[in-house]
Amino acid sequence: MTDWLEILTAEGLSWALLNPQGEVAAVATESASVRPGEAFPLPEGLPWPPETATTAEVPPLGDCRFYPLEDGAVLAVWGASPAVLAQALEAERARMPAFISTVTHELRLPLTSIKGYADLLAKGVMGPVSDSQKQFLEVIRNNVERMATLIERVSEMGKLESGRLRPKREPMVLKQAVEAVAKTYRPLCEEKKQTLEVVLPAGLPIVQGDMARVVQILTAMLDNAYKYTPEGGKIALKAEATESGAQVSVCDNGPGVAAEDAPRVFEAFFRSEIPEVREHPGWGLSLHVARQLAEHMGGALGFGARPEGGVCFWLRLQTAEG
Repeated sequence: MTDWLEILTAEGLSWALLNPQGEVAAVATESASVRPGEAFPLPEGLPWPPETATTAEVPPLGDCRFYPLEDGAVLAVWGASPAVLAQALEAERARMPAFISTVTHELRLPLTSIKGYADLLAKGVMGPVSDSQKQFLEVIRNNVERMATLIERVSEMGKLESGRLRPKREPMVLKQAVEAVAKTYRPLCEEKKQTLEVVLPAGLPIVQGDMARVVQILTAMLDNAYKYTPEGGKIALKAEATESGAQVSVCDNGPGVAAEDAPRVFEAFFRSEIPEVREHPGWGLSLHVARQLAEHMGGALGFGARPEGGVCFWLRLQTAEG
């Protein structure tokens, strides 16, 4: 972000970074109307924070353009043409995938080394291992796996944004993907005394998608339900035909989604402050990547609250052409 803010300043643009409350976090202008730590003079009737790029008259600044950023902040720019801003933002957008690729590659190397040496120690290669030492090594391994998952999700996010990851759009049997994910999670649910109900009616259409990526999306959905559904709770995994294809839904009776969290559920790195959510480790990337994958396959990923409590996430895929 710093690089393209410097570009905007060099191009003579006046800009301010605003937090979700409309306060000025940083500014590059000599205007006395805009100061760090103070409220930005937002015009009446402007939806805040804006969901898309929005232009509005802001006395005494004139026409002001507001650009929502992924972290929830908003960039306000005035005093220059949109073409200059678009060029600066495009340069930053082109730079980020390469940066992400380099970082994830460099992180994988030491992580592989840590995992390898921890496994050797656990096997007793360097001598007998006590029970307490085995527990410590297990903690190391679990955290290495968490970091590996984070690196993989960040890498996928970068590849999707750069176009280097393109999920296939080919005919696939949705039932096979659902059964594969259910088979993985059924023993986990049983161990947690959860009931996993799977509904797979006959006659589901052949849909358009990438089998491996659909399994990844369904895994993110079911893992979310498994983690947040309490012991003894119920999870329903259901597939059904729709007018344009098919839908798979995962419904649970967990804590659900708070109204204030709903707009940010699929936001990268977002995690609710609800205690039931915070007690489970996570990075807030699985659902973000899952939605991007669904959209790249011509589908959609969303959710809705259940009247009896909990939440239903759904994946919709189109009928395969031909």
